Amino acid sequence: MAEDVNTGKIEKSSSRIDVKRIAYRALQYWYVIALCLVACLSISFYNNRYTQRIYPVTTSIIIREKEATSGAEILYKNALVDQDRNYLNEPYIIRSYPLILRVIEDLNFNIAFYNEGYILTTEAYNSLPVKVILEDPSSTREAQYIFRLASEINYSLEYVGNPASKVEFKFGAPIAFDGMKLQINRYGEQPINDFIDVPYIFTISNPYAVAGEYVGKLNVDWAEEGAGVINLSVNGPNPGKEIDFLNGLVENYQSYDLEKKNLTASRTVDFIKGQLTKISDSLRLFEGQLQQFKKGNRTSGDMSMEGQRIFSKIEALELQKTELQLKNNYYNYLKKYLTESSNLDQIILPTSMGITDPVLTTLISKIVELQLELKLFMNREMPTNPLLTSRMNRLAELKREVLESMASLKSTDKIKLDFLNAQISSVEKQISYLPSAERQLISIQRNYSLLENLYVFLMQKMSEAEISRASNTSDIIMVNPPMQAGGAIFPKVNQNYMLGVMAGLGLPLLLFVILELLDNRIQSREDIEKITSIPFIGGIGHKKGNLNLEVLKFPKSSISEAFRSLRSNLIYFTGKNDKAAFLITSSISGEGKTFTSVNLASIFSLSGKKTLIVGADMRKPKLYMDFGVSNNIGLSTYLAGIAEFSEVIQSTGYPNLDIVSGGPVPPNPSELLLSQRMREFLQKAKDTYDYLIIDTPPMGIVTDAFALTEYVDHTIFLVRQDYTPKDLLWTTHDYYASGKVRNISIVFNDIYRSGPGYGYGYGYAYVYGYGARKGKGKSKNGYGYYQDN
Repeated sequence: MAEDVNTGKIEKSSSRIDVKRIAYRALQYWYVIALCLVACLSISFYNNRYTQRIYPVTTSIIIREKEATSGAEILYKNALVDQDRNYLNEPYIIRSYPLILRVIEDLNFNIAFYNEGYILTTEAYNSLPVKVILEDPSSTREAQYIFRLASEINYSLEYVGNPASKVEFKFGAPIAFDGMKLQINRYGEQPINDFIDVPYIFTISNPYAVAGEYVGKLNVDWAEEGAGVINLSVNGPNPGKEIDFLNGLVENYQSYDLEKKNLTASRTVDFIKGQLTKISDSLRLFEGQLQQFKKGNRTSGDMSMEGQRIFSKIEALELQKTELQLKNNYYNYLKKYLTESSNLDQIILPTSMGITDPVLTTLISKIVELQLELKLFMNREMPTNPLLTSRMNRLAELKREVLESMASLKSTDKIKLDFLNAQISSVEKQISYLPSAERQLISIQRNYSLLENLYVFLMQKMSEAEISRASNTSDIIMVNPPMQAGGAIFPKVNQNYMLGVMAGLGLPLLLFVILELLDNRIQSREDIEKITSIPFIGGIGHKKGNLNLEVLKFPKSSISEAFRSLRSNLIYFTGKNDKAAFLITSSISGEGKTFTSVNLASIFSLSGKKTLIVGADMRKPKLYMDFGVSNNIGLSTYLAGIAEFSEVIQSTGYPNLDIVSGGPVPPNPSELLLSQRMREFLQKAKDTYDYLIIDTPPMGIVTDAFALTEYVDHTIFLVRQDYTPKDLLWTTHDYYASGKVRNISIVFNDIYRSGPGYGYGYGYAYVYGYGARKGKGKSKNGYGYYQDN
């Protein structure tokens, strides 16, 4: 709560946490924090001790932007050699399933031996001098067995958990076990004495699952922006295995890069060889016809000047026509290939057939590159994904663009072909004017020269492709070999211990904070002053036992001294009057109203003042029990007109102290307290006695106390430590702030907790030592009172 300086009103505070109280509770229950700290550090220790170590392994490769000058480039500028590379695709290609699957199968990573410990199971990679060969790795199912070395020449296999299934085999012999066909060989000269009869878990895993695991943990990053260096890293429990994996990955990536570069050249060579086979047969035919013609005509085969002119002219036209027909054949091949074939990465580039159109060449190159990427992304474990779908759509779009471009080129070539045919027809008319023998020679020579030129052209293209294939080298070069990059990165030993310390200290503190937040009861004077501005008049310590006559029985106790202090403070509130009436109430039952009433009255009586205790709680009368008097008559009988004032007064047996009990429980206690006879009773009591102590019901439950506050000089409101709810004290503050209750002060009752946050050092430090009880057997509570232990 916070008080408004101008209005005097108390506003609710947003914070309910008392830091001092939490700190004191932490010190008080230090052993809880110590136990929690030990437990958390023990967990950290066992986690560091038995968690499998993970080590980082790294390597670096460089992707050359352009291959160094090759033999093919020395001879000519060849598109088969000078192909562009999309560097943004390289990290995806390196992490592709097919590439990593090839590495897993090459290294036999789907087969493993594990050494089972009491807590931790570790892989025995390359420690056993054996090698497993599967007959059909692609159809192998997942399995797990127990493997033991029996001797230098024998080993055994058994089902996990079934020693009776143990079967011995010889090294090097093909075996069939559990439906699996495999062969286990000895390798190396390592002695096996230390391995004999040691059980190992022999596992056979799905290669696709192992590849997926490595795809997930392989990191591929560019060394820096604009550089052609890629850093590869993988983390695993066995650095040697991860080093072998990265070596295998780089080697397979280099092979893939070289295969991709050689693929077009190889396909071109194969295609041209097929064309040459067909042409060579026709060329031999026409060559034979030419020789037969020369023998039959007994001539040297020379043409006339006119015949040579016409032959040269028609030869040039036929050569151009042949080139157009060759292009048309390529277009037909390309159309059929795009519509019927699914392996578009094996397409022959148009440049290899002398077609130099840049649009078509670019589109075909993109199709080849995209198809290679698709082959890397597609696998049986990942049939579809958004990235794959996007590339498939792009491939279909490129195919449409190629067909459109090709149709445009064919239309252009058709115009050229029609023109050439017209020119050839014109020249053929000129041939008809030559002699018959010369016309026949020109016809044979014409066909022979056409095929010979075409054969030479194709041979040149094939030579270019073969030189390209022979001179190609991979653009992937290893910069740094795979190596372990430092110590274990997991578990993080220091971090785990730090977390253990933080958890060991933080969890108990968090518990104390939660308890503080959930605690809705008054614990200290500070709690009272945060909620209300009602004056604080004093505090009373905790009593032991059920006896309420603390002051009368133990007048030198700390509680008795507390009531003397309370008596002095009340006199300051009421002024130094010889007579006064005090009303004692609280929020709920059990806060010590009867105890306070009895002992406050007792302390006044011990000072020689004539004192009367009035039990105004007629619903639950119990004051009479402490003094052993009767409850047959009392306040209820007087207010009902059944008894007179002198009849309800009973002596307690102690000097200057009388009592009026509550009497039999009436049906209308509130109405009786508001009656005229109550005013008369209080007036007579004030006239007869010096001090009047009135014990009333709880103010937060019934309204009886409100009816009496206007007849008394001061109202004492009791708040019990760790008992009174804060919300009810707030309600009482509302009564005080609104003026419904005046001349009221608060007494903090039953104080048994002390220390920071519990009101230590309020200034009621009375060191009481009148002889017998001096010092020994007493403890000091939070308000400075000494009470018996």
